[in-house]
Amino acid sequence: MKYAMKTFSLLSLSLSMAISGFANGAAIDAQYIQRLGPVSQISGTPLSKSEQADPLRANLIARLSHSNQDSLQVFDQKLSWQAASTDVAGEGWLAYQLPISTQRYTQGTLTVNGLENPQVYLNGTLVKSAAKVDLSLANGDYQVLVLADGLQTDVPFSLDWQGTSDVDQLQFVKQKTHRVSAEQLFDSKTINSLAVSPDGKYLLQSTIEYLASQGDKPRQVTELRSLPDNRVIYRWQENRPSSAVWSRDSQQLAFVANEQIQVLNIADLTIKVAATTVENVSGLQWYNDSLLFNWQKPYKADDKASSKRFRALEDRWSYWRNISQIYQLDLASGFIRQLTNNKISSALLDSDAKAGRLLLTRSPVDYTEPAHSLTQLVELTLSDLNETLIGEYRSFSGALYADDGMYITAGPRFMGGKGIQDSDIEVNDYDGQLYWRDSNGDISALSKAFDPAIGAMTKLDNDDLLLSVTEGDYKPLYVYDKSKRRFSKVSAGVDMVDYYSVAIEQSKPTLVIAGTSATTPQKAFTMSLNASRKKILFDSQKQSYANTRFGDIQDFDFENKQGQTIDGRVYLPVDFDANKKYPALVYYYGGTSPVGRHFTGRWPFNLWAAQGYVVYVLQPSGATGYGQAFSGRHVNAWGKFSADDIIECTKAFLAAHPFVDAKRVGNMGASYGGFMTMYLATQTDIFAASMSHAGISNLSSYWGHGWWGYGYSGVASRGSFPWNNPELYVQQSPLYHADKITTPLLLIHGNADTNVPVGESHYMYTALKLLGKEVELVEFNGQDHHINSREARFDWWNTTMAWFDLKLKGEPQWWNSLYPETKAAQ
Repeated sequence: MKYAMKTFSLLSLSLSMAISGFANGAAIDAQYIQRLGPVSQISGTPLSKSEQADPLRANLIARLSHSNQDSLQVFDQKLSWQAASTDVAGEGWLAYQLPISTQRYTQGTLTVNGLENPQVYLNGTLVKSAAKVDLSLANGDYQVLVLADGLQTDVPFSLDWQGTSDVDQLQFVKQKTHRVSAEQLFDSKTINSLAVSPDGKYLLQSTIEYLASQGDKPRQVTELRSLPDNRVIYRWQENRPSSAVWSRDSQQLAFVANEQIQVLNIADLTIKVAATTVENVSGLQWYNDSLLFNWQKPYKADDKASSKRFRALEDRWSYWRNISQIYQLDLASGFIRQLTNNKISSALLDSDAKAGRLLLTRSPVDYTEPAHSLTQLVELTLSDLNETLIGEYRSFSGALYADDGMYITAGPRFMGGKGIQDSDIEVNDYDGQLYWRDSNGDISALSKAFDPAIGAMTKLDNDDLLLSVTEGDYKPLYVYDKSKRRFSKVSAGVDMVDYYSVAIEQSKPTLVIAGTSATTPQKAFTMSLNASRKKILFDSQKQSYANTRFGDIQDFDFENKQGQTIDGRVYLPVDFDANKKYPALVYYYGGTSPVGRHFTGRWPFNLWAAQGYVVYVLQPSGATGYGQAFSGRHVNAWGKFSADDIIECTKAFLAAHPFVDAKRVGNMGASYGGFMTMYLATQTDIFAASMSHAGISNLSSYWGHGWWGYGYSGVASRGSFPWNNPELYVQQSPLYHADKITTPLLLIHGNADTNVPVGESHYMYTALKLLGKEVELVEFNGQDHHINSREARFDWWNTTMAWFDLKLKGEPQWWNSLYPETKAAQ
């Protein structure tokens, strides 16, 4: 089919749209394009002819694209944005700006007429230095900026748009806000590390952000701040500190940088190099006036070897043969002594300087019982380096000393099932529990009646604990009061506490938190552990999203046929209209953890809503954070309960939301969620299109080949193997029911995935191709289980949404642009 080409002037288009109500009925002013300049300041060369032309223009564009001001002072000349149709006075460089909006993937050519040496930018990023520029625009809002050396004398200024087809239309709606973009969600500055001093006076804070000009390389900065006034005291950008730890008196900060252990003196901000040539050092801890740390020696393989004999299942891990031991550095003399010497790596957990001892773990190879791993908890006396084996555990996460015993985190089956709430239910050992081990070695469960799953713990000066937990799809903080044996939630005011640190030496500890909510970007703030009043330290909303609008979010909780409440939330499209019919995307994990209420991440729900989809996120049976009975439904199920929940809840969601078109609903998930997507395709036809990222199609092959397959299955398939439970491994494997699949399926996989090997997608792709089913397979080169690098992440997001635009909106242009051979094969 041939498409008629549409060519018209943007200035003319603006006028016609204002008259005809074109572009969704919005009245567009004929003076919509704005101009800044000419800038009359005399320069040695025109803007584009300078030897430093690129950085000159890049700096200017950075200012213009991120400024909401109507005017700009350039030396002694004050410039104001004004209608492009006004008379031009004087000579010099000029800038033009034009907001554009698309409601679908749009392609075409923008032609700049009447300007000398134009350079076209889109959302602050250079597209091309040319008078004709091809644009490919995802559904979204954009700012076009054009820089030029000046006006041509014989050609009037205009901007022309030529769409690739009739559907490639731009809209012009002048708004003070715009929809969120993929670049905002990935690039915006966020905090990724916090460490407050024990006295609460100082904060070590690290941030990360991306710039389009630097591609996959992030800009990372670490700063030492005075906490009372948030003032920067010291700053690192190169050789940034890692493994940083405060001394007990808050006067020194030890860290690793540039293969050295360094110590910063807070009083005069001098840095002393305490040890050099200490590559692969981590886990620093203060021990009086010395430092404890882990030091790893990488395994050196024979470069000439043509084969490898595996020593254990763990030998598939690229790092398993590396050996780590624990060392102590005397800061006064610089002497380092080795504290452990074992064929197995030793990992430092905690130390007790008063008693002269430390806690460490080792993991010997032992497959005799599920989960087919073993953790040894060992106490080492520093005076004579004698070791005492405290215990060997199949379920173990961590341990911390307290005055008269120690805290331990582990699964419900710890110590013969001391943490199990009900002996009649199956339990999930990924459901973290809290235990107490007294000075006599007796262990008691502290969290049997506490449904949230316990993660990290920090001991306060009074022996209470600050706990990071999973509570449904929230991630709050709780305090465990040891004397009252009581859990109390910290009033943080965010859905997800991503990073936190507490001043452990204060009687009323200061807490520093960085967190997000489902539709709220990251904030960092200080608060007292015992009060809800907060002082903002960092606000991504103001810095990166001040003019961004988001759709609303609503809870949609549903009681399944077993009487269990299945949590869900619904993201509505930006500029939602209840009288319209929208396509919808259903997202889930289905594995052992819920889908958290993060603002952004690998799965950008807010971006999908900005692109016109209703997004339904639900938490099917098996997730932790809802109590042991709920999480236990994950064990030896592999989709049985989760699939029922997803199907039942999706039908209820459609019935409750009449603005969703039930014929245009897609579903997707990753890893275990990718398995769920393939499994659902064998069970139901309620979805019009599906996407599985890094999914498992054959339980036996994942169990035997995935790096952690046998270990994960030791919990998820506890006691079941291909030889004693073939029904589970065959009947719950989507591959063996591929003939039942009727839903178009997109399979995405990183071809360097070690967790779920890429073969899992290939098995299903082969089956569906031979069966004549509709299937696509897209591999991401060099990517592991997660697609993390900037450009690959954007390609991944684009591939996913182009697939659903194709199948749910009937818009093939984006998919065909990404994968043009698809169109040729049709």
